[in-house]
Amino acid sequence: MSYLRTDLAGRLALITGAARGMGAAHAKALATQGADVIITDLDGGELEATAKGIRSDTGRTVTAVVADLTTNDAVDTISTTVSAAGGVLDIVVHNAGIMHDWNGFRDTPTQNLEPYFGVNVLAPYRLTRALLPQIERSTAGRIIFINSQWGQQPDGHSYGYMIAKSAQLGFMRALAKELVAEKILVNAIAPGAIHTRMVPDDVYDIELAAVPLGRLGEADEIADAVVFLASDAASFITGQTLAVNGGAHIPSA
Repeated sequence: MSYLRTDLAGRLALITGAARGMGAAHAKALATQGADVIITDLDGGELEATAKGIRSDTGRTVTAVVADLTTNDAVDTISTTVSAAGGVLDIVVHNAGIMHDWNGFRDTPTQNLEPYFGVNVLAPYRLTRALLPQIERSTAGRIIFINSQWGQQPDGHSYGYMIAKSAQLGFMRALAKELVAEKILVNAIAPGAIHTRMVPDDVYDIELAAVPLGRLGEADEIADAVVFLASDAASFITGQTLAVNGGAHIPSA
């Protein structure tokens, strides 16, 4: 008997925000384990280049969908793409997110929260509602939110991002509780500082100093966690947040 069952052959995965960075790493990792993947992003050129690379490296079917997840049209297009791929969606990775500034409370007017909630909360909410009938057809449904250590433990800056990520965790837990009776498992991953464009040069040293392990994480390390939660190895896990942060934040429970 194998004790780590991560084969995803025959499954279909959707990954949002997958043109580059962590999203691209998630898509490649899932395809490497045998899944066919649908990837979405706003950047059509980079998205298609990523799709081409994953096809070449893994031999899996990779479909690229240019989509603005804050619009109903994008949700309809993604749903149609899933239907064309057979209509059964096994894995959803809500990876798309934005983080524009590092402003604290006094420098964050109310209207500045709207884009953060639009992409980090309302987009996955809208997309999950639209795709739920197709997820329900799966015998191994998984919904995975790529959250943040700041969703677990806000740090006094980037208010729009941190509040939205905290709200996303509340959505994840509520959804997990509701869908568990249908054997659909819903979890989140809370990365720490990862070596992507989300950590700009001007804050790199600050982020590095906050990681007890002494280095930033790599996108592939988050992708490994995605594969785990998407697979049969995590078949008794739901409603949980897996922290992958090099010891930068250790939850009390």
